[in-house]
Amino acid sequence: MAWRRWWPLAAWLGLAGLVAVWFTVSALAERGRALREVEVRAATLAEVTVENVHRLIEGADTALIAVSVMVGPTPDWGVLSRDPILWQAMHTMGAALSAAPRLLAIDQDGVVRVHGEIFKITPGSVADRDYFRSHRDDPSALPHLGVPLIGRFFHESVLPYSRRLSRADGSFGGVVLATLPPQAFMGLFASMRAEDLVHGGIADQKGAVTTPQREKAAVLGTRIDNNKAFPALVDHRPEGVEVVDSPVDGVRRMVAFKRLDRYDLTMIVGLPIQEGLAPWRRQTRRMAAVVGSGLVVLTALLVLLLQRRHAEIAVQTRLKASEENLRQAQAVARLGYYVFDMVADRWESSPILDDIFGIESAFPRSAGGWLDLVAPPQRPEMEDYLRGIIAGEHDFEREYPIIRPSDGQMRWVAGVGKVERDPDGRPLRMVGTIQDITERKRDHQALQEKAAELSRSNEELEQFAYVASHDLREPLRMVSSYVDLLGRRYGDRLDADAREFIAFAKDGATRMDRLVLDLLEYSRIGRITRPMVAVPLGTVFDRVTRALQAKIDEAGARLVVPSPLPSVLGDGDELVRLFLNLIGNAVKYRAADRSPVVTVTAERRDMVWTVTVADNGIGIEPQYFDRVFLIFQRLHKRGEYEGTGIGLAICKKIAEHHGGRIWLDSTPGQGSAFHVALPGID
Repeated sequence: MAWRRWWPLAAWLGLAGLVAVWFTVSALAERGRALREVEVRAATLAEVTVENVHRLIEGADTALIAVSVMVGPTPDWGVLSRDPILWQAMHTMGAALSAAPRLLAIDQDGVVRVHGEIFKITPGSVADRDYFRSHRDDPSALPHLGVPLIGRFFHESVLPYSRRLSRADGSFGGVVLATLPPQAFMGLFASMRAEDLVHGGIADQKGAVTTPQREKAAVLGTRIDNNKAFPALVDHRPEGVEVVDSPVDGVRRMVAFKRLDRYDLTMIVGLPIQEGLAPWRRQTRRMAAVVGSGLVVLTALLVLLLQRRHAEIAVQTRLKASEENLRQAQAVARLGYYVFDMVADRWESSPILDDIFGIESAFPRSAGGWLDLVAPPQRPEMEDYLRGIIAGEHDFEREYPIIRPSDGQMRWVAGVGKVERDPDGRPLRMVGTIQDITERKRDHQALQEKAAELSRSNEELEQFAYVASHDLREPLRMVSSYVDLLGRRYGDRLDADAREFIAFAKDGATRMDRLVLDLLEYSRIGRITRPMVAVPLGTVFDRVTRALQAKIDEAGARLVVPSPLPSVLGDGDELVRLFLNLIGNAVKYRAADRSPVVTVTAERRDMVWTVTVADNGIGIEPQYFDRVFLIFQRLHKRGEYEGTGIGLAICKKIAEHHGGRIWLDSTPGQGSAFHVALPGID
């Protein structure tokens, strides 16, 4: 039944689902705890930050109160602007504070009268500044912390913190001002940053960011919509913690805020959610790795159990599939099929195999019965072969002759069989096919006979050429000798025509003798074989140069041979004949308007050396590239260049005898290059 086969998979999927649910619930619970930890940390940082901001602002406020007392309720600005004690006090107090603010005293018209700097400043008015107008219009004694601005006198970004100067009658007498550098607040946040994660700021109730992060200095004084960013500030909640998408940089953070009621400001500290959850993610990944490893181990164990569970079923399935495949092959390819039970010593066969063997159903189907089918001369050999199969030395793959009991004919069959063995290596059974290859054997035999006949024919032709070459020279020598004798004895009695006829006859005999010699040399190539050995090409070209030295000197030729030259696998004498022909042709077929130059080069590709003989002679037309390698083929008249037209045919035969080849490149009127590929030495 199908459910029995698939129930382990269903059980495994159920277990994996339970583990996935447990892992997900645990991970979400841990994430909640991690978020609560981030929330507590943000709230604690906000509390600490509020205390530090209070100290910074209170230090500046203390300095402003001291300056207000020194200015007095009825300030005489003309005297105060020249008072060194007041200047020294303002300078000292500004330098002593951690925020290092600049302290200024401004009269009721907005003109800076006194400052704590050691250099003069250009007089100017600040009557248009928000903090000045606020003190002028509001008689209360509350200090004012303004939004960031660029100082008019020092040209720096500052946060103005100011107090009102009131006369004895309560009228407006001016302003004392401390310009707090934003770097003081940024340094405060930087001192609290853990791994550069804490982001903070101070916002007023209108939404102005008065203290940015260092990397967000470009947004100094930016106003944000608290209704969207921090709705808790609009509700006037004194403190709290919320998850907020920052309106400044768009990062989602756990933001804690705490109001500074005295200054109507709110301290904001934010921790990025992603960084806050980093430990949880690392822990989750570790848990996932552990759970995944456990699942992999359990899966491996389950697979092993299932493999053992289904081992016997799989064997039977494979056997059935194998039998089915063999039956299909039998039907398509007309192959005989057999199954040999080697334990019971009995084989079963298909009808096609019975027809090939020529046996009936009553034939004894055992190893002995099969051996009785084998032709008697091969029977002992096949008996030994069968013993090797049983011993585990090999499977069955053999061609052998049989004698059919049905008609007594001898047939050739090809048997293939695969032996199946138990775990101890003992043969259980053999499954295979038998194919009748009698026709193929007959065709192969016919091909072998034709090849042998062709080989004999070639040997006879070579022997004929060799013998004919020797026998032809004898009458040629006789003709040449008697013609020469005739010329010497009767030369003074003959007229000019007769002497010319004698010369023609002698030249013809000489040329015929040369043709016979060349034919003899051509027939010898490859007929008398010697072992191929390592032949240094340098030695070959030394022999060639010495043999052709007279012709080279006569033609005024220059032979360029590189040193050293490689060694190739070949026959030294045949290689000398090959390059004698190539270099001799290069000198012979020279151009009339220049001295011949013959250049030899060698290049290796893989295990083959290509030796090139290039010249600057008359060249060869492309349509004759193949013709020049045929025997007795000449491209010029006999009077122009001497030769028999067999030299390049000899070169081709030598190259092929060495397992290589020869070809050429040529440009008419410029020269030719003959390339010979020869086997190299490892």
